[in-house]
Amino acid sequence: MGKEPCELVAFAHNADFDLIAAARCLLLKNPGIKILHPVRLNQNAWEFARRQEWFKTIKLVDLDWNGFTKVHLLGISLPRHNPELIDQLSRKRKECLTYAGRPARLPFKFHQTNIQTCSLTSHFLNIFFKHSIEFSKEDALLFSLAITEKTWAGLASKTSRLDLEVLARLRTGKISPSRIANNVVLGLREGQTGLYQQMLKKIEDIHPGNWPVSLICVNSTGQVQDLEPVVDAVWSDIAPPIMVICITSGHFSRVWARSTLSQIDLVEVFKDFRPRINRNWICFNFSENTPGISSLSLKEYLKHNLPPDLVAEKIMSASPQTIGWNSTVKQALNQMLKFNIMSLVVTRDAEFAGLITRRDLDRAVQMNLLESPIGPYIPTDIPVVGPGTPVRVLKNIMVRYNLTRLAVVDAGKVVGIITSRELLRALPDYLPLPPDYLPLAEQTVLPSFSQIEETLKRVFSLRVFHILQKIGREARKSGLKVYAVGGFVRDLLLETCNLDIDIVVIGDALPFARHLSQEFSCDLKVFDRFHTARIYLDDMKIDFSSARIEHYSDPGALPQIEFSGLSNDLFRRDFSINALALSLNPESMLELQDFFGGYSDLKQKKIKILHSFSFIEDPTRLFRAIRFAARFNFSLEKDTRRAFDLAIHRGCSGDLSKKRIGSEISRCLNEDRPHKMVEALFNAGLMQTLSPDLRDISMIPGRFRLVRGLVKRFKPFNQEIDEEAILWSGILSALSLEQATGILEDMGTPHNQQVTITAALQAMDEVPGYLSSIEVNDNVSLFFLLRNRPLEALIALMAYTLEKQNTRKILHFITDLRNVKPAVTGEDLKSFGIPAGSHMRLIFQKILEIKLRGNLLDREKELEIALQEYKSL
Repeated sequence: MGKEPCELVAFAHNADFDLIAAARCLLLKNPGIKILHPVRLNQNAWEFARRQEWFKTIKLVDLDWNGFTKVHLLGISLPRHNPELIDQLSRKRKECLTYAGRPARLPFKFHQTNIQTCSLTSHFLNIFFKHSIEFSKEDALLFSLAITEKTWAGLASKTSRLDLEVLARLRTGKISPSRIANNVVLGLREGQTGLYQQMLKKIEDIHPGNWPVSLICVNSTGQVQDLEPVVDAVWSDIAPPIMVICITSGHFSRVWARSTLSQIDLVEVFKDFRPRINRNWICFNFSENTPGISSLSLKEYLKHNLPPDLVAEKIMSASPQTIGWNSTVKQALNQMLKFNIMSLVVTRDAEFAGLITRRDLDRAVQMNLLESPIGPYIPTDIPVVGPGTPVRVLKNIMVRYNLTRLAVVDAGKVVGIITSRELLRALPDYLPLPPDYLPLAEQTVLPSFSQIEETLKRVFSLRVFHILQKIGREARKSGLKVYAVGGFVRDLLLETCNLDIDIVVIGDALPFARHLSQEFSCDLKVFDRFHTARIYLDDMKIDFSSARIEHYSDPGALPQIEFSGLSNDLFRRDFSINALALSLNPESMLELQDFFGGYSDLKQKKIKILHSFSFIEDPTRLFRAIRFAARFNFSLEKDTRRAFDLAIHRGCSGDLSKKRIGSEISRCLNEDRPHKMVEALFNAGLMQTLSPDLRDISMIPGRFRLVRGLVKRFKPFNQEIDEEAILWSGILSALSLEQATGILEDMGTPHNQQVTITAALQAMDEVPGYLSSIEVNDNVSLFFLLRNRPLEALIALMAYTLEKQNTRKILHFITDLRNVKPAVTGEDLKSFGIPAGSHMRLIFQKILEIKLRGNLLDREKELEIALQEYKSL
């Protein structure tokens, strides 16, 4: 016997829960019905249906039409709803049934059941309830999902009373609301759908500031009240980097804006309109009379307020090293070695001609072309970029042409160079890094300009902030870029006040410093040798220098200098924490520039050099490493410690002049904890650069650490005390006076300080023995032993050589005897008939002895004693 003919159920493309549930209703009425495999289902409907045992389908290509007599068309009322099936049915003679609320138009004969409900499932369930057809709890869940989604939970305008009644009866079955919520996707209602389609037609792609923005501006009748699902749907369909939607109704407009780019802060872009955040959107309203938008269209507003994309000018190294077209391979190689760079810009008639790299020169050397001109070997077809080329374009150019560097050219002149290093640093991370790789690749988040501004105003003052602002404004007027760099930036981030400010100028600093000295009406000092200048503003010193690159002819030699860009200028510095920069130009005020990880090292309390040969190149950095580590309680980073030890082992500090060594040690002595500095210098063996005999910290007096406390004790005397001289005398006390004097001469110690240190060393050698022999009440002997010695020498005696009893004698002299002197003068004696001569010294000495023994003498009594003493001589 042949198979008994059966019925077939077919869906429209993009079938939803409602059509799946309607098919289940037909299957419950007639279990023999077969289901045609849908071409496309909504995702949530497919996820639910594929787990149901009854959802067994037949693909259209496998269909034997002879086995079917009737076809139920669910959701199909026009050919476009399922063109493949309609094409087949138009050539078959089958009974076709369609279900729709409006007349269907199909190219074959069919029977239509008019539907009075919004949901097709509601239509079939109404029949079920009338005929008491039962169904399972799982089927009830499917029907609830279908009707809830189709009627938009009963809120759709086409929802009928019958839909609501059926839905209410289904809810009596205690179906979990959470199961419905987890499966239903509420679609757009009629008015929303129309607005959605209108918005898709009005998409305009614009590029303000080189950013890709999808701008949609539409007019609405105002009847669509809930706009959020519509803008969400448009965003989901287009998924642009930046989207701005403006919906206008009458004189009132509402804007929705959204971005996936971390570099774009739309709240800041539209701050004039006081936007609010609504989930992932920022929203605001405006009317025709809103200031700032009436005269500017939204497109123009974005053009003026969306911050421009990062461009070549912002990341390039300015003032790159250049070489002429006719220069030889040997000259180019020497220039690269001199400045430790890997490429040179080649110019011809003062205009850009190409780039030559170290790899090119190495090949030329292998081919014995050292004396050949470089011009013929310069590639001339490499692309060049302008200052305004976006960084995203630079990446594609480098990849396309297999380049590692690009010249930035403006009007034929080379203004900068960009290497792959600068490019990689500038490219943002569009996705979070995988957690497993965070320790290896995580980037430190730099503080924002607003955070830095808040710290600057709190740690310094508004006056400092306004001075920096003015410097930035004047730089912009002069067409320059300026940056605060070095210790000022480091200490600001450590929240420590430092009024010695270093400013780097990209260009010539001297004319700019002269201009500022006139603007501030302040003093200017120019240092021609290093092409730097300094202005003095009350308690502030501001140093100006041109961004430059340095090279050292020999280890320990002073550097030779040429103009360069910011990154090269920072790279020449000693440690990463001193290689931070703050932009001062108004457009990027207080934007932190960190090329070498200095901010991270500050946070981790590390001292790190910028390259492995740093200490060998400039051995004074050995002293600075100790000074900064002790000052901030930091430690040397692992590779820095290794490089430090290697430089000490190689004796690199021996290449320094005594003058430079003395200058660095003096800086250490002027720190807050000089005893810690000196201990570290001894432990590193750096004190032996002064003298081989300074081998160990134990050689200096144990009470070296007490000097600062003693100096503070004598501050009330209102006498300037040279604390550094006292500290030097403690260090040099381990040497003979002759050795110490020679070292002071070699260090170029100022004459007055040299005299003070020598006096202290002499006192430490001479005084202790005499002092011990003086009786406690012998003020006369004590006075004449100590009276011509500087206060620094007396403090050195107390700190370094004396026991407690003799220290009391020194204190007694300083506090009670040091300022004892006769009330009469030589002129007074002459007016009383005593002629000038050596006898006057004896007369004054007699008066002093009497006063030191505790006798109170007035002027008349001193004159009487003077006359008696003169007559007795």
